[in-house]
Amino acid sequence: MSFKLSRVTVSFLLISASFQLAGQSTPLAISQFTNGFEGWQPANPWLLSSEDGMQSGDTYLRMPVGINSGNKGSKLIAFNPSEDWTGNFIAKGVTQLQLNFANWSDTDPAYLRIALSNAASPQQSFGTWWVSNDFVLFPPESGWGTASFSIDADSMHRVGNLGGTIGLDTFGETLSNINGLRILSSTLGFAAIGDEFYGVVGMDNIQLVGVPEPSQITLTIALLIGLVPLFLKNERRFRTPSEP
Repeated sequence: MSFKLSRVTVSFLLISASFQLAGQSTPLAISQFTNGFEGWQPANPWLLSSEDGMQSGDTYLRMPVGINSGNKGSKLIAFNPSEDWTGNFIAKGVTQLQLNFANWSDTDPAYLRIALSNAASPQQSFGTWWVSNDFVLFPPESGWGTASFSIDADSMHRVGNLGGTIGLDTFGETLSNINGLRILSSTLGFAAIGDEFYGVVGMDNIQLVGVPEPSQITLTIALLIGLVPLFLKNERRFRTPSEP
């Protein structure tokens, strides 16, 4: 009886561990701003700063939104067209975007969302844009907090470009060729251009999160399950004579 119990228990534990690994999330890209802007734009009015950082001397993206003269900085938007933050999100296994965000505005709340597209900008006449269904609220003068956004068809909705045209690409088609990734403040989430905003904000530790490559998961599961016969062989070797 003890041998049968061990066989079942070990098989269950190894297979359970393999499925837990298959569902584990891991950072696929991360920006901590220790090496400049790391692809994030616009470089003006965004700037690198350690003032009011999460830790002393910690550099992050800081933006005085709407405070600069002219139109630049009137909307709370950050985007990154670099290779780490674009491309085939399905092949990469992207499932979430996470970041630390700070709102020091004394008047305006930030309704943080993300936007994705196979176009680089809403000003382009082609492509399909998707925006988060739900926002993460950062009230005025709330300081640092965290935000997490799921990247899947149930968590995002299709919106129009700057001209109001709504693309016809499916979410899967869009996700397989991401050229535009944006973090923005949008109260209603009707577009990927964001709302007017006035105040100082900060972003840090931005990361894309996903699951390991399917080939790595398959190999790991095979190795773990392959350990079962080896364990059983050793278990039989060390059984006492009284065991059935």
